[in-house]
This record gives sequence, structure tokens and C-alpha cells, in this order.
Amino acid sequence: MASEVETCNMALSHIRAGSINSLTEGSLPAQQCKLWYPIIRNRMLKESAWGFNRKIRALSLVTTEIFNWAYAWQYPTDCLKINRLVGAHEELANADADVVSRLLDSQLLPLKDMRTQISYEVFNFDDNKTIGTNEADLRIDYAAKITDPNLFTDDFNIAFSYLLASVLAIPIVGAETGRALRSDSVQLYKEYLSAALANDLNEQYETPALSEFETIRR
Repeated sequence: MASEVETCNMALSHIRAGSINSLTEGSLPAQQCKLWYPIIRNRMLKESAWGFNRKIRALSLVTTEIFNWAYAWQYPTDCLKINRLVGAHEELANADADVVSRLLDSQLLPLKDMRTQISYEVFNFDDNKTIGTNEADLRIDYAAKITDPNLFTDDFNIAFSYLLASVLAIPIVGAETGRALRSDSVQLYKEYLSAALANDLNEQYETPALSEFETIRR
């Protein structure tokens, strides 16, 4: 089973800084890991619409009045980033639903490319995040804050460990050696992030849009 300590030890190994047994230790590596782990984890979770932290749920209406917006909605407490707002009328494509496409400028557009982009703004009212829109009955598609490392993919964890290593390098190893280790960690983070994103995309499939020729024949 994956754990926060295991991810931290992976990061520490990248900068040759030993290992820890707990984030509550009094050692410098443990203190730095405890400080940076949640910050870097949340940044990683916002990098993409990862399959394991993507949520779609109905929004809750609140009574707050927002200038220039008809409706105010409660911002989900576990939301790190809004991917998009989804109108209640929107039907997601499945099977042959891509036939319901339109010809625009001689190009056949699949249904997913015609989804309505709902305008919104995020505000802070009495220390509560609120979403202002002019649409009723909304759902939200968002990147959720996930704290259980067992939900992370292996590729995600490896990229995460290198990004964590990049911020630990100088505080733990020192500026002279740490700068080079930080640079190496950032480069490897980018490489592993690309692989993680590609593998995550491979865990979804959408029916390809029919060509204009196929649509006309139908």
C-alpha cells in the first residue's frame, strides 16, 4: 500500500538524503516533507483532470446575492480546480450520439466540441467561496482534493516524488549541491509527468465522430 512516507522517501532518495520513518520525526527531512508534501500533492492534483480525482456533482444553491449574476452556488469544499460547469440540459455523447453533429464551415464537429461553455466567476463571501452564474440546475466537473495515496497511479506517484524532491533539495542538502539536484529533479518530473498524463488519457475512450461521408450515407 502506498503512503505519504513512502512518497517522501522516494523524493529523499532522488536527492540522496536518506529516509524517514514518520512525518512527525524531529529530523530536518521529516519537517520539510511534512511542510511541502500537501502543497506539492495539491499542485499535482491540479495538473490535469486525472481520472482518480475527477468528480462531477450537482452544485448547491446559496442565498448570497452576487452583483451581475442571477445565481450563487456553493463552491465544493474538496474542489481544487474547476474543469467546467455543466448545464442540466447537456447530454453527454454515447454510442452513435455523435451523429447529432452539425456541419459548420464544411467541417463535421462532434457533440463534445459543441458543449456550451457556461460563464461564471468565483467570489469570497464571509470566507466562503461562491460561484456566480446565470444558469440554473448546474453540475460541476472538477479536480478534487484526494488525500489517500492509494488512489494515486504509480506514474502519478513517481512524477509527484520528483516534484517534491525539487523543493526539498536546497533546504535539506544545501544550496551548493541542492541547486543541481533541484534542476535534475525538475527535468525528471517533467518527463514522468508527460508519461503519467499519457497513461491517464489511455484510460478513457470516446466514440470517434462519423465522417461527413458516413453521416450523409446514413
